[in-house]
Amino acid sequence: MMSWDDVKFYSEMYARRIRYMYPIKNHLESRRNKKILEENRLKCKNTENPLVSVLIATYNRPELLTERAVPSVLRQTYQNFELIIVGDHCTNDTEERLKKFKDERIKFFNLPERGKYPEDPHKRWLVAGTAPANKAIELSSGEWLAPLDDDDEFSDDHIETLLKFATDNDYDMVYGKVRMETEPDKWDELGSYPLEGSCISHMAVLYSSRLKFMKYDINCWKYIEPVDLKMWRQMKEAGARIGFINRIVGNHYLEKNQEKE
Repeated sequence: MMSWDDVKFYSEMYARRIRYMYPIKNHLESRRNKKILEENRLKCKNTENPLVSVLIATYNRPELLTERAVPSVLRQTYQNFELIIVGDHCTNDTEERLKKFKDERIKFFNLPERGKYPEDPHKRWLVAGTAPANKAIELSSGEWLAPLDDDDEFSDDHIETLLKFATDNDYDMVYGKVRMETEPDKWDELGSYPLEGSCISHMAVLYSSRLKFMKYDINCWKYIEPVDLKMWRQMKEAGARIGFINRIVGNHYLEKNQEKE
């Protein structure tokens, strides 16, 4: 049986190995992603009035989902969208509440089991919702994808603003600014260029289906990197044409402590 010192030694060796392998892994992924993106650019062409897939991953927060997030999508000035909501094995009345909207554009899918996340609270927070988020991408059929957290809300012109900016400038991915609640009833603005981890919000992004092959990496916790930031970084490293518009496109609310969920 190993002693505690042995356990610590092998744990540290594993952590060093992970850190060493990460740059190699990133390099190989970037090469692959760049090739796929170049191929997809030849296949995918922008059309007039394209379908936009709004993607929401959720877990047992039906009040915030149906009272804040979903209504903000339904009141968009741009109405050619589908709303793909995927539950991380919700165990409450989420589906019943969504049916009350009586809108055929809302599609709900509940995973048969919850995603496998780390036990450590912070590491779990880094990748929370990865399983339903990837399923939502898989189920989407739009030419453009717009992620939204289940406790946040789009501005009324979120889709219209980002879509026009993207198509007018032939971007693969665009993002704007959000009002971010840092303390109860205290708001700051978040969003700037160039693209870096601290200057972008998950719900401020719109990206082309040319990038749909990219998925959220549930193993990000091993490298202490938030799952959404890794995806945006991978898009940039793959050579995606990225644009930033200096406009508020939504509200990012002070999060519930997901580390306890």
